[in-house]
Amino acid sequence: MKNIGEVIETYALLTVAAFLMSLGVVWIFNSEQIVPGGVTGIGIIIENLTKGMGNGETGIPVWLSNLVINIPLFICGYFLLEKKSMIRTAYTTAVSTVFMAAIPTFPLATQDKLLNMILGGVMFGCAYGLMFRQNASSGGVDLMALILNHLRHDIGAPLFLGGIDLAIVVAGGLAFGFENMLYAVIAIAISTKLSDVIVQGLRHGKLVYIISSHCEEIKACIMNEIGRGVTVLNTRGGYTNEGRVMIISVLSSRQLVELKDKIRTIDENSFLIVGQVTEVFGEGFTKFSP
Repeated sequence: MKNIGEVIETYALLTVAAFLMSLGVVWIFNSEQIVPGGVTGIGIIIENLTKGMGNGETGIPVWLSNLVINIPLFICGYFLLEKKSMIRTAYTTAVSTVFMAAIPTFPLATQDKLLNMILGGVMFGCAYGLMFRQNASSGGVDLMALILNHLRHDIGAPLFLGGIDLAIVVAGGLAFGFENMLYAVIAIAISTKLSDVIVQGLRHGKLVYIISSHCEEIKACIMNEIGRGVTVLNTRGGYTNEGRVMIISVLSSRQLVELKDKIRTIDENSFLIVGQVTEVFGEGFTKFSP
């Protein structure tokens, strides 16, 4: 059974993510009339277009639109999608709705719209990254994409997600102008890249393949001097048909520089292939996260 401490940590991080996303919506995007996609983007359009209608000066609030649109999506998602992720996503959506209703509107951080978009993009990026790390999402458009993918397996969820978000951003451009739509694209680009970094972490590594007539020396160097493990494979050259030994190892970028210097000294005729590894887990690198 999952440790209670891990459960508390998971929902604490989801709460922080919900707060950051809500703060970005209320403080940055809604104030600037920027639509960064998603159901909250739809809410921003609705609130600004309904201002002055009826007896009130304010329009239909973003949090209310967020709630009303998400309820039927969660009902569908509950029957069609994985339950564990749905519970976490429902929690994040509910908490962010409460935060959006509770956070007051206050002056923007700067009068520079570009700087505000950068700040908003960072907030959204951190929020989405934390959600994705906990196998959750903000609901809304993510749920729409997953439900549509469940109904149409021949079309991937990312394609649905991109198409729906694009339509919402374009609708924001029609409502608030082309310039505001371009600012939204900047914010989306920042949030997408930052969330990707948070999900993957700074866990990049270098995968090296080494073929040399001095494999024993190179192996000893990697294990004893650099402090990394190795895997040794017996290979055969396609042209010469001669049997050779190949060393495989995963290193940090800094260790790769050290290894190249060592190989240059041991056998400058070695054959070295270097590949980029997106994530590395295990001894000497990052522990498997829950």
